[in-house]
Amino acid sequence: MQIIRQNIGLRTIKTGIAVMLSIIVANLLDFEYPFFIAMTALISMDKTMGNSLKMGRNRVVGTFLGACIGIALAYVDRGNAVLCGLGMIMLIMICNRLHLQGSITIGGIVLVAIMVHTDKTPLFYGFHRTLDTLIGAFLSFVVNATVFPFATVKRLDEMMLRLWDKTDLLVKELKDQQIVSFDEIKKDMDEIGIELLLYHNEFMFQKKRDYVKKLEKHYDMGKRLLLEAEICQTIDAEKHPEVFDYHIQNALNIYDMYIEELQSKYKNAG
Repeated sequence: MQIIRQNIGLRTIKTGIAVMLSIIVANLLDFEYPFFIAMTALISMDKTMGNSLKMGRNRVVGTFLGACIGIALAYVDRGNAVLCGLGMIMLIMICNRLHLQGSITIGGIVLVAIMVHTDKTPLFYGFHRTLDTLIGAFLSFVVNATVFPFATVKRLDEMMLRLWDKTDLLVKELKDQQIVSFDEIKKDMDEIGIELLLYHNEFMFQKKRDYVKKLEKHYDMGKRLLLEAEICQTIDAEKHPEVFDYHIQNALNIYDMYIEELQSKYKNAG
């Protein structure tokens, strides 16, 4: 698994699977253009299920709106350049009003295709492009949710444990008045912060979401501890022993709070 992560990437694998399934489904349903289903699955695939769902929604809504406007205008005067321009203005205004700016591009493509590109009847073409998009977005979400799903807290939990192991060593070195580097621990903090941001908007059940909130609390404790450690690094312990001891004790208190919560977690798990 680790080799796959480092050399290929889980999102790469999931994207390949989603495109493969899209073409298989399109062939089974005897769809004329498997390309559109596969394209939607490709574009909708993202690192998290939440983002994948959002991107899929944008494509489905954009396709539907573009199809509706294109169909209506095509029955007025198909191929009319002025109507194409007015249709695009209408589409953009609607998407902006609905805060769906990500739907504008695909909606515009469908609208123009109905007006000037395809020889199919407007209603037939609009219906099938909307159906293609819906299937592609659905397949992308299903693959994202079932194949190496992002919303597993195990990786995040392990990252947090490694961070606090380093923090423990950091505090001990500061207590001995050693000069320490914060670069590595700050890098770890940045990586965890990015992960937590992704989890914050992820599609998860309540139990898992509650656990992520607890990890967010531990992350905030780590930031407070790091701040106290950085302050200690700037203090001359011989000239200002009381100030130095105050901030060292703050750092130790935060660390002790984390250890107590960690012990409580494993006690409850046992």
